[in-house]
Amino acid sequence: MKKQILFLLSVVTLFSISSCDEYLDVKPVSSITSSSFWNEPEDCEAYLVGIYNSIRSDLNTTLYGEDRGDSFEPGQIGPVSEAWAQSLSAANAPSWSSFYNTIYHLNRLLYQIDDITFVNQNDRNRILAEAHTLRALIYFQIAKIWGDVPLVTEPTQNANVELVGRSAVNDVFVFINQELDEALSLFPEEGYVDKNRMSKPAAYALQADVKMWTAKVLGGGQQDFEAALASIAKVEASGVSLLNDFRSIFLTDNKKNNEIIFSIFFEYQEHHEFYSKRLSSWGINVTSAVNYDDLPVTERNNARHVYGPSPEVKVAFDEFSTDSRKGVSMIDAVLSNGEVLLTSQNKFRGTVYDDRYYDDDLIVYRLADIILLKAEALAALNRLPEATTELNRIKQRAGIPAYAGPEEKLAVEKEILKERWKELYIELKRYPDLVRFHHGGTIDIYAQVPNLNGKDGYPLYFPIEQSVMDNNELIEQTDGY
Repeated sequence: MKKQILFLLSVVTLFSISSCDEYLDVKPVSSITSSSFWNEPEDCEAYLVGIYNSIRSDLNTTLYGEDRGDSFEPGQIGPVSEAWAQSLSAANAPSWSSFYNTIYHLNRLLYQIDDITFVNQNDRNRILAEAHTLRALIYFQIAKIWGDVPLVTEPTQNANVELVGRSAVNDVFVFINQELDEALSLFPEEGYVDKNRMSKPAAYALQADVKMWTAKVLGGGQQDFEAALASIAKVEASGVSLLNDFRSIFLTDNKKNNEIIFSIFFEYQEHHEFYSKRLSSWGINVTSAVNYDDLPVTERNNARHVYGPSPEVKVAFDEFSTDSRKGVSMIDAVLSNGEVLLTSQNKFRGTVYDDRYYDDDLIVYRLADIILLKAEALAALNRLPEATTELNRIKQRAGIPAYAGPEEKLAVEKEILKERWKELYIELKRYPDLVRFHHGGTIDIYAQVPNLNGKDGYPLYFPIEQSVMDNNELIEQTDGY
């Protein structure tokens, strides 16, 4: 155990100082290659835990999931991102460095494990399955963000390597699907060992998400919709269920509840706090609120109200006064005269210790998300009665009326998109949802997102950071920038 702890600390330290250009420019060999490591199965397990820590840092941001959508308005403190303002360029583009750092370590693990003897083959297969699923997850993330991306599948052994350019996005998704097929063949159990770790049901959830993206964005159509439904059926058979109380999904003492499929672990006083602290308020800004004790504030200068909920999402929540999700998702700081000082997120409240700490787990997949993907796939296949049945499962839990609109494909798809907005508010799904439904013909994203109004043709992928292109002449800028 002592060796594993020391090893994990060295892994985390390495992950924190590694450079993005390891893959795409100068590529130093990992320092974790000495005879003191990569000798025992425990070394692989500890290294994998370090990779989960790296992935948590990669995903712990609203930048790619919410900022470019229509869920936010500027908060009390700011500053808003260039992505929110839809003013991205090579000069201010976010870097893909942390993602490729994570990919490097996944490649390293998958390379080194071949030389290690496991007494229990299931332990080896589980590590391999998790690593392949995580590599698929990271490539899926960057393919959604940048489209064409460098495809690197082997660890760097020395500095004498050829530079790598961007692979076509279709080729990237071929690789993602191969990774998931490999992972699904390796998991030694059908269910969950730990919902903070990848599992076979989580891999199926990711596979469904991938197939919905390729069906709409890349033109995969019916075949991919059918594949998504097949994966969703596997998730539904894994023992998860909708919780009756929407609030209970997000309680920090109920993290790995029966609705969760895969979430990423956060704990008190770790280096990183959950992204909700940037959507909440520092207490001094709302001390005059009559409902101060109900607000998810920090007393010290920890939270930072960068964004509040947009007028558009408030209108969506206000459609039905009985919608239980609104009070869970957002809360007004109210003065005695009824004036609203600000509106904060309320879904991820963290835990009060000596002060509030945002230690909620980062939910990657939960069942309601998958049910709504199922409704979306069914609607796309024009199986509208089945689609509305799935949609109404979510509406019923929220305490709002069943769908009563036209039995017409476009109308049902718009209703599904709206329900995903309310159900999954600030769960990092909104911008990818908008892009997917835009390519599927349900909406015009340039009319839907206020900051894209009048910017028809503005690229929906992100630009490449200038330094990346400066360091690697094979990397070309995203079209449109």
